[in-house]
Amino acid sequence: MDKEMKEYLGGLKEEIKKLRESFNEKTDELKRHTSAVYEEFQKRIELVVEGHEVLDRKIDELKEEITFELKEVRATMKALYKDMEHRVKVLERAKH
Repeated sequence: MDKEMKEYLGGLKEEIKKLRESFNEKTDELKRHTSAVYEEFQKRIELVVEGHEVLDRKIDELKEEITFELKEVRATMKALYKDMEHRVKVLERAKH
């Protein structure tokens, strides 16, 4: 090979080396960025999961409270119905 060709190939070799280094740097930067985005995404998912857990507990508590209240209403209605039934019977007996 002549001297010019060796110099040209040597220059190409240096350019390829620089391109490879630049590519590796960009790849590393992309990996760091992707990792940071992934970690942020994971944190946000965890917050959503925690929010759902809190909502589940609140729904369960509300369900228990509503169930308790409904039992009280039914008991009250039952007592009122018995009282009303008794009064109707008294009125029917008085009428006859």
